[in-house]
Amino acid sequence: MTYSEESAQYNVHSAVDEEHCLEMESKYGWTLIDVVPTKDPILKVDCVFEGEQTSFEDTRYGD
Repeated sequence: MTYSEESAQYNVHSAVDEEHCLEMESKYGWTLIDVVPTKDPILKVDCVFEGEQTSFEDTRYGD
């Protein structure tokens, strides 16, 4: 199983390293369940959190 196959159950965001996953967990109150390496040279990991997928687009372009 990959996390993309079960996207309704997981909230996945890319980051430069595991430390940034932990920062997101603390900042947003999410529960980190896994850190998965990617092939991206900059965003080197996917942070996998419990819950439905969220988007930062919702807040980036707000009023």
